[in-house]
Amino acid sequence: MNSDIENTIDILLSSTKVARIIEENSELRVRSIRKLGEGLEFQSFLVNENWVFRFPKHFSEALDPVAEQAFSENLNLSISIPKIRYIWNQPWGYPETISGYGYLSGLALEHVRAEELDQESLANQLGTILAELHTMKGFGVTSVSDQLATLRSWFEDLDDQLSGIAFYVLSKSDRLTIKSYFDQYEFDLPDSERVLIHGDLGADHILLNDRRQLTGIIDWSNFTKGNRCRDFVGIWRWGGDAFCMRVFSYYPFQPSPAELAFVRVMGLVSCISREILLSEQSNNRVLSRARELLTQRLSDVTNRCPYEPLLD
Repeated sequence: MNSDIENTIDILLSSTKVARIIEENSELRVRSIRKLGEGLEFQSFLVNENWVFRFPKHFSEALDPVAEQAFSENLNLSISIPKIRYIWNQPWGYPETISGYGYLSGLALEHVRAEELDQESLANQLGTILAELHTMKGFGVTSVSDQLATLRSWFEDLDDQLSGIAFYVLSKSDRLTIKSYFDQYEFDLPDSERVLIHGDLGADHILLNDRRQLTGIIDWSNFTKGNRCRDFVGIWRWGGDAFCMRVFSYYPFQPSPAELAFVRVMGLVSCISREILLSEQSNNRVLSRARELLTQRLSDVTNRCPYEPLLD
């Protein structure tokens, strides 16, 4: 049996079910509740417009809300990050650990198009914040993510991954473009200094205010130490080479060709994985935006090599 299926938590989380779990395990009385979203690892619900509760979708030893809570309490960035207040280990009604943190309002970058904001200003903010994060010391992070191992496993099932996307989304030409691009990748990410990284900095985790300025970064459950370029993958998925180049111009480190190739290949993998995930859900607005980003990034990589210099 597929281990992913074995590890999946197959529990229907209705609003009533979520409300009862929360009230059984805390002093909170639920007045309102709505589903915020669903990623690869969590379903998230907004309660009373003040609290976000995350329900893991799989049994996992890697996700540790207690470690994340301690990490977030000591993380000092010039933007807002969520602070975990509630942690319930296998509470009534759910077989995995549930965590809750104060809600950070804002619009996710994923829902904003490049022409709708000041890209230079946002690039400046992101480059500055990533420089702050990546130079922080004193965090005893023991886990280190092996992104190349993850990539190799993903590539082994490439045909299955692509078949998970409807044919009307990816044409035969698109599929050939993806395979050609991936075939050029040499799995040669250099063994550079391992720094503190977010680990899953997608555009859905970057929050903007009404003026389209960066105000917060959420979902730190994958924090670890690794190659700093891992935190540029989601930035590339949103804005491609042109925006990545802007961010790097405000960041005190210039990537090598091998690191750029990693960012682009992982970014394209992220586009495909998000399309597959959202295709299984019913949020057509979010799915439409994911398909738009996939189309844009396919246009970026067509007839190109992942090791080319950044282009504006």
